[in-house]
Amino acid sequence: MSQSHFANDALSMVQHQWRSLIHFSGVPTQADFDRLLERSESLVVQRTTDRRPFRAVIECLQNLERHAAEGSPIDFRLDGRCVFGEPQFYISTVNGVRNDEVSRVQQWLEKHEGWQNQAMSTLEKARVWRGAHREALSLSSGTPRGGAGLGWLALARFAIRPPLIRLLNDEGGQRLFFSVEVACCS
Repeated sequence: MSQSHFANDALSMVQHQWRSLIHFSGVPTQADFDRLLERSESLVVQRTTDRRPFRAVIECLQNLERHAAEGSPIDFRLDGRCVFGEPQFYISTVNGVRNDEVSRVQQWLEKHEGWQNQAMSTLEKARVWRGAHREALSLSSGTPRGGAGLGWLALARFAIRPPLIRLLNDEGGQRLFFSVEVACCS
């Protein structure tokens, strides 16, 4: 049985402070993913011309749905704040990694760390992520469920700062933490 919590009164975000808009923790069903997607869209799509935050939410939920270890709990959190009148969103996820994919995930994270360090040390962030995207396309065969990391790389191109991805050791196995900050306008 999964549990979810949808924060009420999302529009009253306090200036510059993060406020929890959606939090789900548990073993998800397809109905949970559908509900999270629907609720997220109603909260983050501010204008039809700018759907970047919603694309980020979609990517994060698709990753949880496609790559999380079957039957293991996930954690999805969407926080929001308003900075100078523009909404910003912080998305974080934690999911179990399938045992047969741990080494593949570790290899991808090593590549991602290099890209992340490059993006942090340069003003040409978009160029770094475009190059990383091209490299992943040419070098990665992916997995049957995707897994090349192309969605996360595309997401990184319009994030406020580079996404954070870490593999965590847990008594139940390896877990993957991911977070990203996105805004309606950048």
